[in-house]
Amino acid sequence: MKVNLLYLGGGFVRRGRQDYVSQAVAISKAVGKPVKMIWTREEDLQHGSYRPISMGRLKAGLDAGGNLAAYAHKVCGQSIFSYLLPHLVRDGVDASSVDGTHNQAYKVPNVKFDYVMRNTHVPVGFWRSVGSSQNAFITESFMDEVAHAAGKDPVEFRRGLLAHDKSWTNVLNMAAEKGDWGKPLPKGSGRGIAINACFGSITAHVAEVTVNPRGRLKVDRVVVVLDCGHAVHPDNIAAQNESGVVYALTAMMYGEITIKNGRAEQSNFDNYRMITIDQMPRVVSYLSLTQGDWWGGVGEPSIAPLMAAVANAVFAATGKRIRSLPLMHHDLKTA
Repeated sequence: MKVNLLYLGGGFVRRGRQDYVSQAVAISKAVGKPVKMIWTREEDLQHGSYRPISMGRLKAGLDAGGNLAAYAHKVCGQSIFSYLLPHLVRDGVDASSVDGTHNQAYKVPNVKFDYVMRNTHVPVGFWRSVGSSQNAFITESFMDEVAHAAGKDPVEFRRGLLAHDKSWTNVLNMAAEKGDWGKPLPKGSGRGIAINACFGSITAHVAEVTVNPRGRLKVDRVVVVLDCGHAVHPDNIAAQNESGVVYALTAMMYGEITIKNGRAEQSNFDNYRMITIDQMPRVVSYLSLTQGDWWGGVGEPSIAPLMAAVANAVFAATGKRIRSLPLMHHDLKTA
């Protein structure tokens, strides 16, 4: 048998599953001739590997001065490794499922992290930024809630927890500065901030949003600050940051696959929506480079903090907390 390997753009980790190869080989053997097989959009959407369902339960304790004294985070969800790479599951823990939780730089005296694996019949696979794509939303949304409970500004609250780490502090401070943190906005508008590290890089987002009286959300501007250690091609990094915003906003606003009678209900872009060009915010990218002996990634990290930054901005604009996604299921009218 001869296999012609072709270059593929946009395939991402879907290439990790070989079901389409098996299908092409079976058809070719049946007809006794070479075949060219192309799945329809409907086949592609309904036979994919989806992002794992995931849920977080978090608790925090504040001391008399409003400082974070205790923090607990339990992750419950599907394991990508147990489905695709079972040998990487160690002691019942899928490291990709908890990325963006225990490995962040917040310094808290008392911490506890738990993971509960709950797999289903639905196949799952890697999505850009993997575990941090859901855990950064959960962690940074909760961190905003804790700051609010402590009566502290979200940036100042995070700054106190990151004072021991120069790189994280620099990224946070640059994001706050470039994102005009603290400057007044008109009624119905708000700013939110979030920070996360994954794939060797630290990223912070500041999102500016407007929510009109009918609850319609518009993300007006996103400031992205990245520390990847070193930069070879800054323009390419900016492009990756911009594309990360598109990815994250689409997932946050509309990303949902529902299963009915054993199959995915969504089949094409009429019932699996994506953001359109009029929903795309202005994205401004900055680099805050440590320039140490490490090199971080730039393709994955630009996704992770955006969903939390937008959710925190929605709270600033409306007084409503977002604890589940996608946003299309929420009434965003002012509380």
